[in-house]
Formats: sequence, structure tokens, C-alpha cells
Amino acid sequence: MSNSKPLILVFGATGAQGGSVVDSLLKTDAYSLRAVSRNPASDNAQALAKRGVEVVAGDFNAGIPESVYKGVYGVFLLTNFWDPASMFKEYEQSVPVVDAALAAGVSQIVFSTLPDTFELSNGKYDVPHFTAKAKVEKYIRGKGFKYTAFPAPGFYYQNFNTFFPPKADENGNLSITLPETKQIGAIDVSQMGGVVAAVFQHPEKYNGQMIPICGENETPQFYVDAISEKLGKKVALNLVPIEVFGTFGFPGAKELADMFGWFNEYGVWGANVNPFLGREIDPSIRNFKDFLVQSDFHL
Repeated sequence: MSNSKPLILVFGATGAQGGSVVDSLLKTDAYSLRAVSRNPASDNAQALAKRGVEVVAGDFNAGIPESVYKGVYGVFLLTNFWDPASMFKEYEQSVPVVDAALAAGVSQIVFSTLPDTFELSNGKYDVPHFTAKAKVEKYIRGKGFKYTAFPAPGFYYQNFNTFFPPKADENGNLSITLPETKQIGAIDVSQMGGVVAAVFQHPEKYNGQMIPICGENETPQFYVDAISEKLGKKVALNLVPIEVFGTFGFPGAKELADMFGWFNEYGVWGANVNPFLGREIDPSIRNFKDFLVQSDFHL
């Protein structure tokens, strides 16, 4: 007996963003889910299988078997720039997936995107992990799928625990160092899925749209003050000029500097874009203070 629910293929299902999409789609009880995993035997993949998700083997680098697309109504596509195996290869990896999905008769493709900072800033800001996604988006738009949509998550709240955590000096004073910007549009990545589920449920309503997703669009000082409040300790904000931050010696320093320069001048999604469109679709999207209260944020 065939399952009458439409089948959605989810990439990145064992990660934060794709995992959120799986959670939200399962809650609708309207779809069957198939997840692509490099290692279906992994704990994360097995946990998905126990929840009724069909887990199939596939790898962007080795290639995705054509059988993965069989019977699929919709695809949620996500690429990971920061994966060492795929850095600078997002476009090259996505094109075969998009082509195979179209050839298999997939009706709806939802791609996690970001704007082309280089083109929109006339070459001033070069942020490869943004522009690569924008190029994939452009490619998808030209392929003739019946339905498309392009959710675009902001800076992750979680980055204040990973990329930019509070650090203590020799006297125990805490500070967060950031490239200079007047605004950061940010989101709890675990809430990405609510918008994506709505897009799958209402394909015509959101067809072709880029949908910014954020719970907060605030100054760096706002975020640092909220962290101080959560920790019960003063955290100082150390803003570094973009040009200076870009000279720091760690990998990706220049890209992060350009990203914050872009934030400062254009916001995350470009000028004259409503950053809260996603929150209008899913009002449960948390603000930063609620995220700090409800998460395990700690030093």
C-alpha cells in the first residue's frame, strides 16, 4: 500500500537548520520525509529513522544517487559552506541536485539562501558564503520548477556561543569582540523550520519569494547587554573597525569583516527588505532575550 502523504526530501537533516525543518514538517503530520545523510548509521541519522524519517545515503562530494529523488514531491535544499569538504563548492554541489530533482519531476524546491553581497554592493563586500547561495538561488529560479521559495535565515543567536563567545582577560573581565556594525539581524536556528513548513503547506502563496527570517534586528550593544543580563556578569563590547578585523590572522577573518560591513550598510538581506517577514509567517520565532532564557547559553 502506498503512502498517500507527499514525500519531502530534506538535505542537512542531521544538522541544526535541516533538523529544525524535519521537526516542523513532522509536527504538521502532512508529509512523509526522506533525509539524505553521509552516514545513515550515525547516531543522528538513526535518531531520525526512529521518528519515522526514511534515511538514505548520499554525499554532495561523492554524488547523490538518482534513486534518492524517486517519488519526491518537494525538496528542502541546504548547503554548508563551513564544511571543510565543501567550502567554496556550494554552487558546484547544488547544480547536480537541482538538475536531478527537476528530472525526477519534483514540484517544489525550497532553498536556504542569502543575498549576493558582491553584486548588490558593487564589489565592496565579498562574502562567499552569501554569494554562493545567491548563485544557487538564481540557478533554481531559471529551471522552471512549479513552485520555489527561498527562506533566508539571519545571523544565528548560537554564534554568540560559538564564533563570538564572551572571553575573559587575565583579570576575569568578560568581553565580546565583533567587527563594527550598527545592526545584526539574528535568529535561533532551531526555529528555522516553522517558516519552511508553512512554505511547503502554502506553495502558491510563497512561490518565488525570498523570505528573511529573524527574531531580532538590533545593535551589537543590545545583544551584549542581553548576554550580560543572562550571565549576571558585565560583558563589555569590543567593536573593531572592519578594515582592522579583516587583517586578523585566523581563517575567514576577511570574510567575517566584509559580512559585518555588509550588515552595517545593507542589513543581512539587503536594503529596503522587511527582515521580519519570516516572523509574520511564524509568530513563535523567539527574540534574543527569550532565547537566552530558554537555551543553555553559558560561558
